[in-house]
Amino acid sequence: MTDFTRHGPDRLQKYFLYLIVIDWVLLALGWYFLERLSFSYGIVVCVMLLLYNALLVKLCFFRARRASDGYLLYPVTFACVMAGVLFGFQVFFR
Repeated sequence: MTDFTRHGPDRLQKYFLYLIVIDWVLLALGWYFLERLSFSYGIVVCVMLLLYNALLVKLCFFRARRASDGYLLYPVTFACVMAGVLFGFQVFFR
């Protein structure tokens, strides 16, 4: 059996890093515009951010297990916690 050797950068890794950056941009925009939204729209935005983060965490665990990219878990997990804080802020303090 022959070993697989990669020639060049991993494109999937690059797209995954872009998804993480987009996640942080969406969290920042959600936090910035949360004061201007009504309660129901704020809940919808927070739930969508939580779902996006849950999918990203699932992809991250698949990716980290398969390609030994464990360093990707930290920003994604922290972003998921921040989305939960954003949701809690929207529900309890608005």
